[in-house]
Amino acid sequence: MKKIRVLFLSKPYVAASYRQKFQLMAADPRFEIGLVVPHNWAGQDFEPDARDNYWIRRLPLLFNGHNHLHLYRGLTAAFDEFAPDVFNIEEEHYSLVTAQALSLAKKRGVPCTFYTWQNIHKNYPLPFSWIEQLVFRSCPLAIAGNQEALDILRKKGFQKRAYILPQMGADTATLAKIPSETRAEVFGPDSGLENAFIVAFAGRLVEEKGIQDLIQALPSLLDLPIHLVILGSGPYQEALKQAADRLDVGARVHFLGSKKSTDVYRYLRQIDVLALPSHTKSNWKEQFGRILVEAMLSGAVVLGSDSGEIPRVIRGGGLVFPEGNVSILAQRLRTLCENPRLTQKLAAKGRRRAQSHFTNEVIAARTLDAMLELYQQRPEARLSAGPQFG
Repeated sequence: MKKIRVLFLSKPYVAASYRQKFQLMAADPRFEIGLVVPHNWAGQDFEPDARDNYWIRRLPLLFNGHNHLHLYRGLTAAFDEFAPDVFNIEEEHYSLVTAQALSLAKKRGVPCTFYTWQNIHKNYPLPFSWIEQLVFRSCPLAIAGNQEALDILRKKGFQKRAYILPQMGADTATLAKIPSETRAEVFGPDSGLENAFIVAFAGRLVEEKGIQDLIQALPSLLDLPIHLVILGSGPYQEALKQAADRLDVGARVHFLGSKKSTDVYRYLRQIDVLALPSHTKSNWKEQFGRILVEAMLSGAVVLGSDSGEIPRVIRGGGLVFPEGNVSILAQRLRTLCENPRLTQKLAAKGRRRAQSHFTNEVIAARTLDAMLELYQQRPEARLSAGPQFG
């Protein structure tokens, strides 16, 4: 039986914890999986993983760190070496790199799909609007990371087949390998967190993530053993530290810095609540919030604002509050801290939801469904009954 050769291209897979879905897809005997990824992206080097069981090519980039302006060097040689039957360009439909990859695939007669997270309607200047329309005409199938992104595709005229499918899910293999640890072992013996009710934020420290709301909520919660743990780094860190000092809650806020992607689960296993209080901006709103599903699978309760896709991700597996409303955020935290039975119930519901919808096993299976459908768009496949899988 001929295997269907599927090539993927995308920059976030420099992180090892993001690549479990490829390991799972590669185990399917119907498919041969390949991945083109940068040597590094925006300062993060490619993280090797002994579990990688598929073809990988790491290529240099032009304009590294520029989200929609970068290009791959050596892509043609890598493409021809793998010789894919279908090509999944996991990049936005208006990006230069998507045009580069699509042009190459069209010359080889290989059908492509693209991936979009864009959940704010935007009209792009040239050449991006031209690229967008070229991609719409050329790709028989699209994958959207959230419902609003699909709605925007439809409004812009893409009426072909489309999937709503997160790009990556929770890494069950990494989580399963984490040993049983105490809080003292994870946070340090002098952290003061052994008996705390730990609320955590994990991600890039930027204003739109709403971390400042968590700090502003703390003064009304000082009668409770609530501590805030912040995992990550970014340009907003100093402003957050100053806010904590100004509100006299610095002793309750712990900045732990960035962690290796495969280590984040160690911390998620130890916390009580994972909060994602994102703020919608004119040019951005929360597109998914992958840390939510990682926390749900790890056994933490998730608490998110109603920005973008957050409510649809949580959907009964945690709590939601109006974005920017510090008073209601504080009420939600108080309710969780004072009601351990509710906290346990929500944690269990969140875990079940993550297991049913957001593990990499689920994402891998649905991705292969989409790739099989894309394969059947090949002219030779349409002329026959397509691949026969017993």
